Amino acid sequence: MLTTYPKVVVIVLTWNSENHITECLASLRLLRYPNYEIIVVDNASKDRTPNIVKDSFPDVTLIINKKNLGFGGGFNVGIKEAINKKADYIVCLNSDVVVDEHFLLELVKVGELSEKVGGLCPIAYYYNQPNRINGAGGTVRIIHPKVFGCGEIDKGQYGKTKETRMLCGPALVLKRKALLDIGFFDTEYFYGPEDMDIALRLLKNGYRILFVSRAKLWHKGYGATGGKITSVNVYFSVRNMLLFAKKHANKIEWILFLTYFSLFYFPFLLFRFLIFRQKEKIKFSIKGIIKYLNPQLLPQDDVVVKNFNF
Repeated sequence: MLTTYPKVVVIVLTWNSENHITECLASLRLLRYPNYEIIVVDNASKDRTPNIVKDSFPDVTLIINKKNLGFGGGFNVGIKEAINKKADYIVCLNSDVVVDEHFLLELVKVGELSEKVGGLCPIAYYYNQPNRINGAGGTVRIIHPKVFGCGEIDKGQYGKTKETRMLCGPALVLKRKALLDIGFFDTEYFYGPEDMDIALRLLKNGYRILFVSRAKLWHKGYGATGGKITSVNVYFSVRNMLLFAKKHANKIEWILFLTYFSLFYFPFLLFRFLIFRQKEKIKFSIKGIIKYLNPQLLPQDDVVVKNFNF
């Protein structure tokens, strides 16, 4: 049992999220935890998202960015505000998520077990299949990261709190002390493996990540792109796969990754797009490689997203 309640700041990042934000914030209002605040950081939405927050949730701190700063850049704005608010724990939440009422309480109870805990991983379920697991921790690897439990019906097989080597992408739960130690999100990715990147940085700096099975959320998935894998998804996936491997792989891992990427992954990707006549995705996958090799040859990431019709 907790005798004190560390302050938690929940940051919700939005971008054209009018179809999700009301349900997300309504679930946060029902949290049974006595010491938390909510910040919404809007990444220059073109829809009614900011107005919905202002009108329906006036108690929520709303920050509106002048342009789309991406996943990491947007959350970094919120993290700075959370630190100003003296947060002990910071939750970086996708806008297409609904949380259980005991979500924060269960996370903090586990987080307070040790100062070496830097990150916490809740269990995620599919929104449309509430008992089917979306993720229950996992292992970050340069090739084929492993998410535990994905697609499984919850029968209690992930019912224990345990060490894990992955954070939960829809809800990144981090201690302020750890963030100040390892640094904020890497903004170079813009949209991609920021969750895996920060998990590896936590582990490399001696912090533990604990999976908390009693902290539950339900995730709609691809909230920013309307539930579909777009050409922009392909662009960032290819580019960021290369960036992530280059940043974290040792020499042997880098050679193995390049072999896998050039001989298997990328040819298969192109073959699949050819079969389904998805010419635009072929173009964007090639652009992803070009952007990695020479960032100056293509527009900035916010322009790529802005000019693409989701």
